[in-house]
Amino acid sequence: MAKGSQRSLLIQLGIGVVVVLIFAFWGQAGSAIYGMLIGLANVLMLTTTFRIANQRSETDPKTGMLVLYMSAVIRFVLLAALFIIGLALFKFEALPVVITFIAMTVGQIFNLAGKRRLTD
Repeated sequence: MAKGSQRSLLIQLGIGVVVVLIFAFWGQAGSAIYGMLIGLANVLMLTTTFRIANQRSETDPKTGMLVLYMSAVIRFVLLAALFIIGLALFKFEALPVVITFIAMTVGQIFNLAGKRRLTD
């Protein structure tokens, strides 16, 4: 992973831990941890996809864009499945799962500082 990606991942992990600690006061740490794991999966998939898209776009820009589009579809389906599994199968509380995931996703903004393009 690039240095910027590691920084972004650490920031998002820190945000996730803070939100988990907040929900731990209400006894919902397990649900928040599951939301944090979903958030981490999203960040890792996004980082990997951008790296692959950058490599592919050096030879063919259209292939790089196709990778990004396909990644968006795959991440959407996978994240939806992870939410369904957590809420329906494991019976986690919905609010901590969703809030933790959203907080970590908003943390992706820190990865965009100083960039002209998303794939920089």
